Parts: sequence; C-alpha cells; structure tokens
Amino acid sequence: MHPILFRFLDRDIAAYGVFMVLGIGLGFLIAILLYKPLGIGLTIKRSDMLMTGGIAIAGVMIGAVLLRPVIRLPEVIINWDKYSQVPVGIFLSWYFGEMVFYGGLIGGLVAALFFCRGFKIPISGVSDAYAVAIPVGHAVGRIGCLLGGCCYGIEVSHSHPFAVIYPEHPFGLESAIAPAGVPILAIPVIEAAGNLIIAGIILVLQFKHKVDGRAIALYGILYSIQRFVLEFFRGDLVRGVYGIVSTSQMISIVILIVSVSWFVSVTRKKSKEKPQSV
Repeated sequence: MHPILFRFLDRDIAAYGVFMVLGIGLGFLIAILLYKPLGIGLTIKRSDMLMTGGIAIAGVMIGAVLLRPVIRLPEVIINWDKYSQVPVGIFLSWYFGEMVFYGGLIGGLVAALFFCRGFKIPISGVSDAYAVAIPVGHAVGRIGCLLGGCCYGIEVSHSHPFAVIYPEHPFGLESAIAPAGVPILAIPVIEAAGNLIIAGIILVLQFKHKVDGRAIALYGILYSIQRFVLEFFRGDLVRGVYGIVSTSQMISIVILIVSVSWFVSVTRKKSKEKPQSV
C-alpha cells in the first residue's frame, strides 16, 4: 500500500488523487480522439464535445464526493466511540476524502444530460464517445484505489494469484483501509482489467455498427453486471451493505434496467429507419 505517492513543495501527494486525475484526463483525451473515427463529428461540433465533457467532469466531482459520506454516516453513528478517538483532521479527510465511482457516474450523466438538453446537443452522440472513455479512465483510477488500500476484497489464501498484503496503518481506521498482514483479494486490479475489456468490446461493436446511443447503453449493461458480481468479493463493509446486497449492487440493478431499456429503444429506432426492401 502506497497511499502517499510523492511529496511536492513539502506536501504529501496522495496516490488516490493522482490516479483519479490521470483517469479523468485520459478518459477526456480518448473521447476527443474517438470523436471523428466513430462518426460523431458528422453531427456534433468539437466545441460541444469539449463543453459537455467539462460540464460532465464537474458533475462527476460533485456526485463522487457526496455519495460516500451518505453511505458512511450510519456506520459512523453506530461506531462513534471508535471514530471519536481519531484525530479530527484525519477523520474529516477520510469521511469526505474518498470519491465514489457510482456517485461520479450518476453526477456526470445528469450534468451532461441537462447541459445537452439546454443547448440542444444530441446527447446520444456525445455519450457514445464517452462510453469508451469512461471504463478506460475508471481502470486508471482503480490503480489509485489499490495503492490507497480502499475498495479492497475479501481475505484469500496466500497462494491466490490476485492476493495482496497491506502493511500496518495507524489511527484505527481498519474498517476504511484494507486490513494489514493478511492476503486480500486485489479487487481494484480485477475491476480495472474488466473495465478495459468492456472498453474493448464497446469500441469494436461501435466501429462495426454505429447506432447513436447504443454504446453508452452497452456500457451500462456490462459494467453494472460486472460491478454486481464483484461486490460479493468486496471486504470493505463501510460502502454500505443491507442484507445480502450492497449500495452499489442496488445502484447496479437500477442502471442495468435503465440501460437495457435504452439499448432496446435505440435498436428498435435504428431498425425502423432502415429502408424497406421492395
């Protein structure tokens, strides 16, 4: 675990934040590079792509920051005796410092949707370019999770090919940071690999069959299924677990339903637009 990546001007630079910024930047770059090859440049201006991406990033930051405190609040209340002993600065950094992907995804999509509707920009075309960029950027961000010790998996055997062992950590935040000295399933690595596979599938299908709006729907379908399954192998209970499902699994179900509905809708619309043979 390397939560502090390096020091700059006598300040510690966290690995989580660095890789989050790198992921967002890489995703934005990929979307711009795919703008014309995917045929989106025929219907949407480059300036609209850039503006929509900027607005979406603002929504990502807001949504990602707000979701985790809401999820953590019940756990903090129940175990307040333990958390009250943590230095205030460290507690606040932990409580508000971690950003949640699903919160960012929802916040970014909502911000982009309102912006595109307000300025009459085709949201389906814009979303197709970012459908590949999102999983790639997310894969980079998960490396920050691995180094920071968050989003960790269940305990596994030492011989497991995806086992990682974290060192000791201070201040009694064991429920927030991966437990030390035991082999833990490297969920961030597995999810990063899965995200890259999802990006590859979407890219191939979108180049072969350009259907406006279907790429983002396919992303929603594939990622929600992946996330739902991986949640069963997560060990960080502070993310919110209710019965046999977690908060992320409940969100995954909603996203899957919406994505399947959207995928069917745009596919039917495309089939109706095809000229009928005589």
